[in-house]
Parts: sequence; C-alpha cells; structure tokens
Amino acid sequence: MHKALGAIHIHSTYSDGSEGIETIAKIAKKAGLDWIIITDHNTLAGYLNNKEGWYDGVAVLIGEEISPDLSDHYLGLGINSFISENTQPEEYINEVKKQGGIGFIAHPDESTTRKNPQEPLRWTNWDIKGFDGIELWNYLSDWTDNMTESSLYLDYLFRMKKLSGPSEKIKKWWDNLNIQNPDKIIPAIAGVDAHSFIYNVCGISIKVFDYIDSFKAVLNEIYLDNKLSASFDEAKKQILNSLKSGKNTIINKHWSKKNNKEFKFFIQNVYQNAYPGDFIRLDSVTALNVNLPRKAGIKLIHNGELILEKFTQDYILKDLEQGKYRLEVFYKEHPWIFTNPIVVQ
Repeated sequence: MHKALGAIHIHSTYSDGSEGIETIAKIAKKAGLDWIIITDHNTLAGYLNNKEGWYDGVAVLIGEEISPDLSDHYLGLGINSFISENTQPEEYINEVKKQGGIGFIAHPDESTTRKNPQEPLRWTNWDIKGFDGIELWNYLSDWTDNMTESSLYLDYLFRMKKLSGPSEKIKKWWDNLNIQNPDKIIPAIAGVDAHSFIYNVCGISIKVFDYIDSFKAVLNEIYLDNKLSASFDEAKKQILNSLKSGKNTIINKHWSKKNNKEFKFFIQNVYQNAYPGDFIRLDSVTALNVNLPRKAGIKLIHNGELILEKFTQDYILKDLEQGKYRLEVFYKEHPWIFTNPIVVQ
C-alpha cells in the first residue's frame, strides 16, 4: 500500500486566485505535496489550455467549481467540458456523471450564525441524490465561520486554533448516507479553498491564506496499490479513483508536523489489511488498529454511532461487527484526522 498527499479545491488566476497554475504547482512542490486539483469558479480554462500534467513531480489535475452566486457549489473533477452554473443542481450533478467525472458537494454547511459580514454559501437541498461525495471539511469556510471582526488579526494569527472541524450536522448527514448505501462508500474529502488573497495595506501588498499556508493545512492522503504512475493520464486515474472510492483520509498536517511516525487506521483479518475505502470479511481474528504520531483523543464511529472515545496513541479493538467503521482524531481538542469508512462484511 502506497500513500500520496494532495490538496483539493484550489483557485488560480483563471478565476479569483492570485497565481497561475505553474506557480501554484511550484508552491505545492515546496509544501511536499504529490498532487493537487485546481477547481476554478465556473471555468475549465486551465484544462482547455493544456495546463494539466506533471510539474516537477507534482501531478496537477484540473476540474471546475460550479458556483451559483448564493448557494449550491459543486466540485466537478475529471470532466472535459465547461458546465454552466446557470442550471439546477440536479442538472450539473448529472452532467458531471455524463462526462465521466466525479462530483463533490462543496462546503455544504457553512455557518448561518457567523459574527462577520461574510455570507455563507451553503448547500440547500440535503435530500438530493446522485452526487458522488461530500467536501466534509473546508479549511477557509471553517476559519470564516469562527472569525470575528473584533479579533480579526488574532483570529488569523492563530488560525489553526480557530478551526472547529466538520459540523455535527454534516457528519450525521454523511453517516446516514453511508448507512443508506451499505454496499458502497459515500466518500468525504477536504478542501483548502485556496485563493491566496492579496490585500493592499498602507501601500503594501499582503497575502492572506497564501497557497503555502493552505498546502500545510487540511489535506487528503490517498491510498494506492502502486506508486503514482509516471504517466500523467494513469496517475490522474489513480487519484480520481481513490477519491471516488473513499480511499483517502483527511489530515490537518499542522498537527502532524515534527513527527516522523505515520498515521495508520486499518482493520486486519487472516488474509488482508483493509484501509479507508476498503471492504474486508469478518473472521475470528478480525481487529481494528489505530496508530498515531502522538497521543490524541480518538473517536471511533460504527454505522454512525460513537462506540469508543479514548486518549491514546495506539489502540486495538477486537470483537468487531459487520458495518462501517470510521475514525476521528483531535489533538488537544483541535480537529486533526477524519477517515473514510472501512466496511466489515
């Protein structure tokens, strides 16, 4: 099993980002990423201008954030034609599928009780069907939800400590979707929503939430049977297939720094080790394993129900039952790791 670290939901100068794709790729390389996905608002110009490809060891994929003005944003990945935002969600969800792509509902649960003037961009129909997955955690949305104008500068300076992680409402929705679909995984991803905003303060240009900052925050670690292929087309398939099947874990790398030990969450039986996105048969020795880089609070969820809460670094759970197991990890009460489910059959 191989891992590859990447960032999703990035904006370039093709929409409202502050850098071109080539520069963003260089910054991703500096941040230690293996892949990134550009999703500019209401345009596929980067893809149509042949900007996809390998950039010094970083695979750059390009999709679109279908972005109506007030709500219902949708990440279309692996598509090859622009999809208009001037349609209904059912239509652009279906169009992404028609093009052979995969789609994730973007920042569905931005807070309606913000203590700042930024209007939340929420998903409005939580009964809709047909999408592939959910952007469970959006870095920029989370910070904005918790930012107050009176303490703006301190909130930005200590931005990692302001994050609250995915809301209980969105996690419950996600769990219910997985309960309703026992034979497949409805995957979750994280989005950085990176723009690298530039503000002019007293004649000095200042970047806020710049790309390098975002690329060291809320990321996706995908699980692969083989290393990313040197062929870009094949590597693109590997990345998208992993995300579609839930073979990824959401990690805020800020809390992983200065630790060389890898995070592991897997279930093993006589024949295999199963990681997030995998299915495994229940047998007499089936056990669930958690290994963390440092001690932290873990929450183990089985079929949407909390079954274990513990402060630990390594943990083994035996006597498992059939169903879907996922893990949440909090470092000093700060949201750190959220896995997709492993399915025990």
